[in-house]
Amino acid sequence: MARATAALAGGALVASVLVPVGPAFAGMADLPAASSITVGGQVCGTEPVEVTLDREGSTSLKFGAVFDGADVTGAVAVTTDAAGVERSHRTYELIGGVLDGSTGSSDLTDDAVNTLTIRARNEDGTTGPAVACSFLLHRGPSAVLSVFPVLGAETVYVSDGSRRGGVGVPGAFAVASPRTPDAVSFAYGYSMDLRFEPEWRTVPATENAVIPFVPTREGEQYLRVAEVDSTGLIGQATSVRVRVAADGAAQTVPPAVTVRRLGDGLPDDDLAPFRFTLTEDLLPWGSGAGQVALYDGTTELARVAFDNRTEDVLVRRSLAGGGYRDLRLEYVQFPGAVTLTDTAQFCLSSCPFTGGSATVKSWWSSGQTDPSYNSAYWAVSQGFSPTPASYTYQWLRDGVAIANATAQKYLSSPADVGRRVSVRITAHGPSMSPRSVTSTPFTVRARDTMHVEYGLSAIGHPWESNYCYCGASDGQSAGLPGSGQTVQALIADPFSESYGAGTSPPTETDEMPWPFWFETEGYVAGRGWVGQKYRDSTPYVGTIGERRRLEAFRIKPGGPHASFYDVWYRAYVPRYGWLGWAKNGETSGTTGFGYPMEDVQIRVLPKGQVPAASVSGNAPYYSKGTQQAVQVSAYLRPSGWRTAAMGGSTAGLTSTSHRLNAVRLNLVDAPYSGGVQVSAKVEGDGWRPYVSTDRVAGTYHRTNRTAAYRMRLTGEMAEQYDIYYRVHVAGTGWLGWARNNGAAGTASYAYRNTAVQVVLMKKGGRPLMSGYGRVAYLG
Repeated sequence: MARATAALAGGALVASVLVPVGPAFAGMADLPAASSITVGGQVCGTEPVEVTLDREGSTSLKFGAVFDGADVTGAVAVTTDAAGVERSHRTYELIGGVLDGSTGSSDLTDDAVNTLTIRARNEDGTTGPAVACSFLLHRGPSAVLSVFPVLGAETVYVSDGSRRGGVGVPGAFAVASPRTPDAVSFAYGYSMDLRFEPEWRTVPATENAVIPFVPTREGEQYLRVAEVDSTGLIGQATSVRVRVAADGAAQTVPPAVTVRRLGDGLPDDDLAPFRFTLTEDLLPWGSGAGQVALYDGTTELARVAFDNRTEDVLVRRSLAGGGYRDLRLEYVQFPGAVTLTDTAQFCLSSCPFTGGSATVKSWWSSGQTDPSYNSAYWAVSQGFSPTPASYTYQWLRDGVAIANATAQKYLSSPADVGRRVSVRITAHGPSMSPRSVTSTPFTVRARDTMHVEYGLSAIGHPWESNYCYCGASDGQSAGLPGSGQTVQALIADPFSESYGAGTSPPTETDEMPWPFWFETEGYVAGRGWVGQKYRDSTPYVGTIGERRRLEAFRIKPGGPHASFYDVWYRAYVPRYGWLGWAKNGETSGTTGFGYPMEDVQIRVLPKGQVPAASVSGNAPYYSKGTQQAVQVSAYLRPSGWRTAAMGGSTAGLTSTSHRLNAVRLNLVDAPYSGGVQVSAKVEGDGWRPYVSTDRVAGTYHRTNRTAAYRMRLTGEMAEQYDIYYRVHVAGTGWLGWARNNGAAGTASYAYRNTAVQVVLMKKGGRPLMSGYGRVAYLG
């Protein structure tokens, strides 16, 4: 039996249908053939059935078949196009002998006869004869159209939720172009609900075809647009949702295009940069961008097509006149659209600003709005015409520019107190001549200085989350000297009623960056130097709950106001008592000895002010690694030589009736080459020549009294270190520190020296402070 065929006769497609398919299926008739087949809802017969897939049917081809006999459980369906090429092949499950299936139609031949072939096939492999059905397929257009609002109508209706226009207020949409080759028109209609068909109207299918829209009711509604082919079939519709405003509630329609001058990186050339920006109303649509031109009178200055929402162009200044110019903007959305015009005033060269004023306001206030009471200022400009593109700032003190004060905000410093502060604001704009105005000066009133509050946490004491650890301030003791309570953590916080301050540098997110802060480090037993940490938002150096000693610390002031203040601090170490004052990042305490601290005092003083020296006259810091390099032996008459003491320790006795009459210094495992030399002032001889390392300076076998000493380093040691030394005098106490060949002791032999201390300090450091301000050599 021959396969069903189709031929064009008299303008109609004809075919033989519902016939068994030839030899390819011979010997497979174990199951019955389909008794009926439907395609697209049409029952197949002796002529090809016509199947139309319109906008509702989409591209899915539905079909069915009936098999007589309950023993048929499955079937195979095959589609072939007009050229006989197989396009789909699939097995379906039958329910009660009925096949209900579908397949895609996009690969089948439109406006031609295609074939559907069905035969029974069960899971055990048994099959039945194949039966073919020919069908004439006609698909409606299925392309998605680009629809966009037309700018320049009385209003512009958009799909972003904006409520525009109103009942009877006309707008329009346009279709970019037809997408199907045989589309002859665009069908369009409006409805309040997508479930219902609109009343269709048509416009020719041309590029940028305009669809009018005059709403008859307010609220949400839908524009539906579809292509219509040459047979009159309406394809799938593209839907656009719009919101029509109630009376008096319409939102403003933005201008189609705006233009502005950009900052000019090369102000001396002939090119001025401009930026054109297309309305957001076209952003979701992707079409209808158009082009814009800029004119000075009849002279075209620039023309650009919108490939992006913003387009930058360079305009030759020489094409336009000088000074302010009223430039005309002409925008055409698409060929044939109405030309939209607007004007804007611009300066292309040497235009003056007019007006303008500068005012200083308080950026941060301590309770008074008058800036003279406060320390954080903010420059405010107003009244310039035209509006400047940018401003620059210069803060003034008594009319003179303040170095580095060129931001809109200014953190006033102690140098401003009693002085007249103002700000000069300069307006700038492309091709504009800068214009400067200065605020009215005001006299800065007296302010609170910088303070510090601090506290300690001791080993064995639990951390108190609700305690501020700020019980001491401005030089008070934070601990208990002699209590045996070992410090494990230090908390220190600068503050002022007039200035901002913090325990660390401000971050970019801080609303007001404070001008003064502490940078604190601590030396922890077994850990070494560590930075600041936080516990319950409280900053500290050291450790909490680890039973580790905080043996030393250092505090460095930071920020713009660090140049106005010094931070002084000292530690109480039971081995020495109060150490000397350290300053601005110097180390206070000890390292390498394992000595604990029991107390701390801290002060913030204006530059030039110095706290009273520690009564002990001790150095601020002793490092075992440094001080053990020098060994000092003392000879007391009549008791003899005493055990050598390292640097920072006492060689001799401070409470004795004996006399210090000779010393011997030695360098042991020094970090650099060189030695140490000592000269002694001996009764009857005066100043004796220097003796070298480990030689006796003074006398220990004669009764002549020794009154004073000079010491010095040699070689690389002299290049890297200073040697400090002082003498203890009975009835007087420790004299002041001498260094590097200076005299230490007494001019008179009547005084009785009893002990000496020697300290090595790195070169370049601050001189040691002497207790009671005493001199090193008592005349």
